[in-house]
Amino acid sequence: KRKKPLPPIRINLSACKYEVLRIVQRKLGWKEVGDEDDWELYWTDTSVSIERIMKLTKIQKINHFSGMLEICRKRAMARNLMKMAKAFPQHFDFFPRTFVLPSDREDFLADVRSRGKKQVYILKPDAGCQGRGIRLVQGGKEEMASPNVVAQHYLYNPMLIHGYKFDLRIYALVLSCDPLRVFLFHEGLARFCTEKYSPPKASNLDVAFMHLTNYAVNKKNEAFVSAAAASADGSDDASKWCLAQLRHYIESTGASYDQVWGDIADLIIKSLCSVQPVLRNNYRSPLLTFLLMCACSCFEILGYDVMLDDAMRPWLIEVNHSPSFNIDSPLDLAIKEELI
Repeated sequence: KRKKPLPPIRINLSACKYEVLRIVQRKLGWKEVGDEDDWELYWTDTSVSIERIMKLTKIQKINHFSGMLEICRKRAMARNLMKMAKAFPQHFDFFPRTFVLPSDREDFLADVRSRGKKQVYILKPDAGCQGRGIRLVQGGKEEMASPNVVAQHYLYNPMLIHGYKFDLRIYALVLSCDPLRVFLFHEGLARFCTEKYSPPKASNLDVAFMHLTNYAVNKKNEAFVSAAAASADGSDDASKWCLAQLRHYIESTGASYDQVWGDIADLIIKSLCSVQPVLRNNYRSPLLTFLLMCACSCFEILGYDVMLDDAMRPWLIEVNHSPSFNIDSPLDLAIKEELI
């Protein structure tokens, strides 16, 4: 007697705005459902509470961990990484010196005095994204002691390609927090500034297209070159590359891409180790004992922003708990569809 085919997986995308999720859902033969329907997978663009997770059944999964904002909010990430750096300074040296304001105000002002008026800091709002609210300032200005921001030493010596600064978007999938299980996606994006780099000084601190690598910022510049509009000889002039293209460039210089990738993987694992106790404790609550009797109910795709310096040493810039899955170009679609 032939077995009946299994019913399709039901995925609730009512809190997801990204079309690539629906493209993948249709290709997998899964069924999109709404809030009033039963579902096995819930995909949301926002963080979730522990109360939300407690309501899951044994067969339901959701695409966020409660507590992951400990590494995805800038102030919390800075506190967690600085705590680890004090205990293990030789292992946690992969992020710029960071001050959480206003709590670190005295240490910050002491750093300003010791480094002089030419020291440049980059100020970032705690929950900001897409470059909004970010500004560069030089030492000695009182407005730098702004509330609810982080102040980081600006990375003066970024690796440049054809004279342009860039950063990397690396995707990490966290499948379990106890034990910690993490997978890295082999592809990603290199996102370029759209004005050639000059070291920061008073006259160019406001030139966002030179200093900020955010795609949301640079796509507004007339000099932005989409991958589709780039030249046919490898698209070297595009403002966004895939990691395969970056690998080719790095290896053409005689350097080892595998070494760079290994160093990036190392900082991702260490950064997650800094918050793993918080995540673990959330799921060891007596109220959540039932979750430990079944497969992990949560997973999360994190978007790591990493910058290389002129020695190809990676520096962690920030972590995104809901990285953009917009598909503005064929390059975005190819990478993000495969990622999902």
